[in-house]
Amino acid sequence: MIKVAIMGYGVVGSGVVEVFYKNHESIQKKAGMNLEIAHILDLRDFPGDPYEHLMTKDFNDILNDDEVKIVVETM
Repeated sequence: MIKVAIMGYGVVGSGVVEVFYKNHESIQKKAGMNLEIAHILDLRDFPGDPYEHLMTKDFNDILNDDEVKIVVETM
């Protein structure tokens, strides 16, 4: 499994996350591997967001996670 981190959760970042989950099977098939979003970095809080459990405000959470192999910058 390849873990992905998204940096930024504004219009573009939240859209990337939405498209990732909406097309998850197709993306994994084309990539030839299992992908999972591990972290979403943003300075703001998103109470009640379906991906709130993935949110972090600390870039070091991404930097120190050896399983994160793909970082998507949407800031």
